[in-house]
Amino acid sequence: MKLARHRHLDALIGEYMLGTLRAGARRRLQRALREEPAVALRLRTLQREFTPNYREGIAETLPAGGWQRLARELNLSQYRAPWYSRVAFLRGWAFGVTAAFVFGVALLALRATTEPTLTPIAQLAMKGAPPSVTAALSADRRTLELRAARPIVASRLQSYELWVIPEGGAPLSLAVLGQIDGTLQVPEGHRGQLRRGAVLAITVEPAGGSPTGGPTGPVILSGSIS
Repeated sequence: MKLARHRHLDALIGEYMLGTLRAGARRRLQRALREEPAVALRLRTLQREFTPNYREGIAETLPAGGWQRLARELNLSQYRAPWYSRVAFLRGWAFGVTAAFVFGVALLALRATTEPTLTPIAQLAMKGAPPSVTAALSADRRTLELRAARPIVASRLQSYELWVIPEGGAPLSLAVLGQIDGTLQVPEGHRGQLRRGAVLAITVEPAGGSPTGGPTGPVILSGSIS
């Protein structure tokens, strides 16, 4: 259907002029402006009708004292706020700024007290290479952070899995990772295993983690907890 015969053409053009026409309808109208001369003509007509026609010739400069006389005639002084109300406004504004500042400082202090302090416990490295990942643990052993020299991101078909290997024990999964860099919550039952002598290791596993509950892929990073 030709847009020129659309019964709501003027409404569409009006929305187009105001910039409120939605993307799909806007593209359709722009295409019609290129392909249908009647639509383009209607746009120009409406633009002439609704766009203010300002000309330099109608501009006039007020004579000296004109604004003052106009203010007196319109009694504009009744709308002017007295000086004491402006002082009250400034006092309220200053109070608001001060309150916002105090709130911000208190929020930073609260965040500093609630965020756990992390202590490095192990340096993880590839075999034969220098350490590239630092493992840091909170005092309550709930939060473990892996700080990588550069983030190592798993492919779409793989995941990384972090294990703790107690002395003489079997590997226990701590987390499945999309990348080796970030903070994780340590499972409650494994927090006691994060102690001196245990080993942290990261393996490459299928997407979603090991299907067996134990490591199935190669170890790419490991380090002893000290």
